[in-house]
Amino acid sequence: MSTSSPAPAAKSFSLPAGPWVGFVAVLALFTSLIAIKGGLDTFLSLGNLRVLLHEGTVPAIVALGMLLVLISGGIDLSVGATVALVSVVTMRVYTAMYTASGPSPANSLIAVAAGVSIGGVCGLLNGLLVTKLQLPPLVATLGMFGVARGVATWLAGRTVLPFQEGGTPEWVNTVASTQTEFTNPGLWSLVLLAVLTAVLLRLTVFGRHLYAVGSNEATARLCGVNVTRTKMLVYTLAGLLTGWAGVILFAHSNSGNPTLGEQLELDVITAVVIGGASLSGGKGTVVGAMLGVLILILIKNGVSLFNVPVEMQYILIGALLIANVSLNRWRQGKR
Repeated sequence: MSTSSPAPAAKSFSLPAGPWVGFVAVLALFTSLIAIKGGLDTFLSLGNLRVLLHEGTVPAIVALGMLLVLISGGIDLSVGATVALVSVVTMRVYTAMYTASGPSPANSLIAVAAGVSIGGVCGLLNGLLVTKLQLPPLVATLGMFGVARGVATWLAGRTVLPFQEGGTPEWVNTVASTQTEFTNPGLWSLVLLAVLTAVLLRLTVFGRHLYAVGSNEATARLCGVNVTRTKMLVYTLAGLLTGWAGVILFAHSNSGNPTLGEQLELDVITAVVIGGASLSGGKGTVVGAMLGVLILILIKNGVSLFNVPVEMQYILIGALLIANVSLNRWRQGKR
């Protein structure tokens, strides 16, 4: 039996034309509509770009983890509830440390570490449910969605947890600001994580194993890939990325809020699929996932500036998703 690492097909690394076409189409659509109505200077302004980057940071970080999971052939419906739980845990730990010892950088470090760790634990539990209990990823992560949301609500006492008077750390204000977005640590953490994820997928044995497992799990197992370990690791990594996104959202909201992240999982899955990933596994790129997030943020921002009913946002996103997947299927059929 061969134990060589299976190499993913070249098409697994290639970015389909769909995301680029979708991005150009959405940008052209709203540029044209807003130019007709007036306000193009606002849409194409530096200030609006800052808003886009600010609003896209959290879903983009979560999308990196979702990309890994989708490539492996899984799915994660728990990310929205997980970021809410992370925000509550981060606030609870920070408040306890602040009350006990007063303002200190250690308070933030410990609270952030606790929040990211909770995200990792949720991901690890998802991996255990999928690999050890052999539950379908849809069922396992949907169950985790309910558990995480319930625990977050319980820990928060069914309310939003604010900072104590005068107790907001400076880094929270910095991350929450849209005026310094180009030097915002949240944005630069996204850039760093995106580069690391791309390197992981393209230049490591784990990345090749991930594409192999998503493409054909049985064949990957015959080639010597430890499928259980690969899936455990991918869900844990996705959980850690979601945990970090939860910390960023905690700063953006300036609170521990058990209602944060509602519909985040649907937005992120939609973005990654629009970016060229396949729900059946084995396909996807970091560039595509980031393009998908940008397309969704552009649609939401354009709908807001154009002052049209919010339902148009859902119609455009749904139509774009169907068109993109249909285009990819048509191209595969032609090949």
